[in-house]
Amino acid sequence: MRDKNVPISGPFIIEKALQFTKVLGYDDFRGSNGWLEKFKRRHGIMAKIISGESKDVDDNDNENWITETLSKILKDYKPENKLNADETALFFQCFPQKTLTFKKKKML
Repeated sequence: MRDKNVPISGPFIIEKALQFTKVLGYDDFRGSNGWLEKFKRRHGIMAKIISGESKDVDDNDNENWITETLSKILKDYKPENKLNADETALFFQCFPQKTLTFKKKKML
């Protein structure tokens, strides 16, 4: 996920660990914060700030999403039920500013 500039968080790692342990048949695993901290330390994972070009999105992906996916989503809605783009300004900083990554990996 990191190679697609999707932030990785502690809860995300815990959720994936819970999914893996369920598939493997380990019902006792709880994915506590203590487990997460030990996992991060053991594997050299730390939180880093996402900044600059490292979080840029490919323009082709944007264009494809607008022309294909968004069109499919909106076709079932009446114009008066569509969200005004001005309202999305409330959420512009909801995307995490940090991600978990390996200590030696450079964040651009």
